[in-house]
Amino acid sequence: MNMPRSAPPCPEAANTPGLDVDPLPAADNVAEHLGHSARGGRRLLLTGPEMSGRTATLRTWLAAAREGRWCHVHAAGLAPDRDSPAGVIHGLLTRLRRQLDAADALPLDESGLREALPGWLARLGTGPALIVIDDLDRITGSDLTGEPDWLPAHLPPGVTLVATARRGLLAERLRELGWERLDMNREADPATLLPDYAGAEDPVAAALADVGPERVPLLGALWAAPTGLDAETLAALGLPEPAGDPLVLQDGRRWRLRHAGLRDAVARTLLPGGAERRACHARLAAVIDEPLARARHLALAADWTGLLETLARPEALAAWRGAPFAWQSLWAELPARDTAISHLIQALDTLRRKSGEVERMALAHDGAGRILEQLEAPDAARAVREAAYTRLQALAPESPTRAAAAHQLALSRSAAGDQAGAAAPLREALELRETTLGEDHPDTRSTRAALAATLEANDDLDGATSAYARLLAAREATLGREDAALIPHLTNLGAVHRAANHLERARAPFERAVKLARRHYGDTHPALASALDNLGGLLYAGHDYAGAEARYREALDITQTLFGPGHPATAAGLHNLGTTLDALERFPEAERCFRRALEIRTAALGREHAETATTLHNLAGVLDVTGQREEAETLYREAVAVWKAVVGERHPATATSVNNLADLLRETRRYDEAEPLYRENLAIWSELYGLDHPNTAMTAAELGGLYADARRVDQAEPLLRDAVGRLERIMGIDSSLHVDSLCRLAALLRDTGRGAEGAALLKDAYDRAAGTTKVLSPQLQKLRRHLDALRRAGGGR
Repeated sequence: MNMPRSAPPCPEAANTPGLDVDPLPAADNVAEHLGHSARGGRRLLLTGPEMSGRTATLRTWLAAAREGRWCHVHAAGLAPDRDSPAGVIHGLLTRLRRQLDAADALPLDESGLREALPGWLARLGTGPALIVIDDLDRITGSDLTGEPDWLPAHLPPGVTLVATARRGLLAERLRELGWERLDMNREADPATLLPDYAGAEDPVAAALADVGPERVPLLGALWAAPTGLDAETLAALGLPEPAGDPLVLQDGRRWRLRHAGLRDAVARTLLPGGAERRACHARLAAVIDEPLARARHLALAADWTGLLETLARPEALAAWRGAPFAWQSLWAELPARDTAISHLIQALDTLRRKSGEVERMALAHDGAGRILEQLEAPDAARAVREAAYTRLQALAPESPTRAAAAHQLALSRSAAGDQAGAAAPLREALELRETTLGEDHPDTRSTRAALAATLEANDDLDGATSAYARLLAAREATLGREDAALIPHLTNLGAVHRAANHLERARAPFERAVKLARRHYGDTHPALASALDNLGGLLYAGHDYAGAEARYREALDITQTLFGPGHPATAAGLHNLGTTLDALERFPEAERCFRRALEIRTAALGREHAETATTLHNLAGVLDVTGQREEAETLYREAVAVWKAVVGERHPATATSVNNLADLLRETRRYDEAEPLYRENLAIWSELYGLDHPNTAMTAAELGGLYADARRVDQAEPLLRDAVGRLERIMGIDSSLHVDSLCRLAALLRDTGRGAEGAALLKDAYDRAAGTTKVLSPQLQKLRRHLDALRRAGGGR
């Protein structure tokens, strides 16, 4: 695309926030093209040669495009320590969290950030938003040979993503991935790059050739500080202010190199080796007082001893919570992790012995615990928190600081699987926080929510229900009953009611969550999709399959719009809808849903993943019931193999798929293959849950059914009689498992010439249910039909 020139901007002019200096003129027609093309849901890439005015063009377009839209800009090169996929995503999510006034903690690792990105973008719903990444090819991980798979494959309808990059393999790859590409077909005008060297064939090379040894320290310092240095820092370095230097411009109170291309050239020409570049950062680290900035330069100088000493200081540990990603990234750079952990623990030991400053000590230990967790040293994190908790018992037993230490200790115990040990410090923290901070303070609410979750994990569902209900009541007292902030509390309360099998009690909070989400966020928002999904699951559990289908379909439509057709969230929606259609016996529709879900999960998560195995299992079930048993068997066997790899052989998920495979083999009369599977499963269920559990009794009944089918009556009858008794006691007289097993036993008695005894068993069960509403249940009506059939066959009165 050929473009006319426009008047060059003054380099010292105010810069668009977030963008680098660009001395070249904007391409007005490209900016206009961007204005037409940058619509919601689209990804655009602006390419061109090394110095073609891409940033200036972006700035011109942004001046008009950002009006009325939320906008986030990342300019690669200005903060090299954040020029990684993780750094870009974390910066974006931090801005989004502020914009959305959300309290959610952000992941600090790259894989967690990548996984979280689509969900945060979805929270923008259909609102207009711009995301801009200038010089994308400078981002580590998206270089000429890298796969840019960290960039979102789908955008919500209102979000536009615009990036710039040099021509090359990255640009071609993004075009293959569906990005629209605009190319700026022009080279830089030497007169605009360095006016003092306008007559040179290569102005940058000519300017650098004139640099004497006395100017190298100044230019090296400005290279190491891309956003510039103020006069005070230059003076601390022993460097003069560079007024009149043709390579430097003044940007407010700071001096900086004139443009990114010049920074690159300074590095190549004046600082050709790693040692020279590290020395520039080391000199800056020696004069900068701000702890985080100093630590960044120590890392870039590869001064690992100095960096570790800086990171382990109490003020740095206390500052971790204010900038967790930046601090944790520096800890992650340390080459000897075990040494770093040991040094940190020793520094904390010294601090506890010598410090009488409660707040300083507590904040340092809190930061250290979080750091150690991120360094995958949970035992060390727990030990640090135990030590802080014990020390604070002596120094400040009734303080909010000790409450915070108790809360964090409980989280460490919970993460280690010690749910029982987590409850006591949480109760202690809650009592202190209620007394000192009040019922509805954020810290009090956080502790009560953690206690509720711990009680739920300990199967104290009554205690968890009480805690969640009190949280909700406190929020309602402050906010009223119609605030969107109630949605997570309603969701938690509904979920614990459902876990306790109180389905009717769960319905009201789930329905309120749907109502509030729709009112506050509109019809296309992940909060509404999540609320609908929860309500759909509840209705499914209560056998209201039509109601569940309606909610699942609406949730799926929202999810596909916001997350795209290939996202795992869409697969989850398809899977849930397929499960409901299966229950409605609309098997062709269910099969289509499961096949799409399996395709998405295989592509997004891999074949060896728990969610993939779940869909394999459910698809096999639909194929089994529709007579496609060869494929069903293949899928069941694959599901079993995946479960064994992911969760192990003696796990409920593995046993469930094994059970279904055994059922298929039994129904196709392959008794010798099915029997060992049932026997192994019976042992697993007994080991996991004991004899008086529905799964154990159900498997015993199925093994008894196999023996009955194989005419092994002596083995079948005792198993069936025992299973019938257990299932009635555990599940109730009208449960489908009990009725099916009882009918199976009656059929066995009929087939062995004891039809009257079988009829008597059925009649006894039916009579015991008479006079209650249970007699009207579909299961007991089924029992009645079997009884009538036995009587017609002459098996009793």
